[in-house]
Amino acid sequence: MKRWLSALPQILLLLMFAWAGKWLSAVWQLHVPGSLIGMVLLFLCLQLGWIRLNWVEAGATLLFSQMILFFVPAIAGIMQYPWLLGIKGLLVLIVVVSGAALVMISTGVLAERVFRAGEVKQHDSVENM
Repeated sequence: MKRWLSALPQILLLLMFAWAGKWLSAVWQLHVPGSLIGMVLLFLCLQLGWIRLNWVEAGATLLFSQMILFFVPAIAGIMQYPWLLGIKGLLVLIVVVSGAALVMISTGVLAERVFRAGEVKQHDSVENM
């Protein structure tokens, strides 16, 4: 209990960053989760020295140690769809993994072709000078 009470101000500081990120996401209508924006803000403040690590370290460690409690609702939600745990779930997993792999491969191939086309154009313009 003492650990929680000593880390409470640090947890509140972390929550302020999460809330600030959510506010920025809502105001600017960004398609990025506000909590992620808050994490980036926290990272920037830590890197710039505006916030010291010891101001948030104990609170973050305590939240991280209790993280399984945050995932219990998601795990319990899976129980509503028992077919996800059987053969159909395996098929869904195969489709998701293969789809992600195809997207990564096609993105890599396209990026490489665009990069090579840019090199050729740049190389040609240097030779013409």
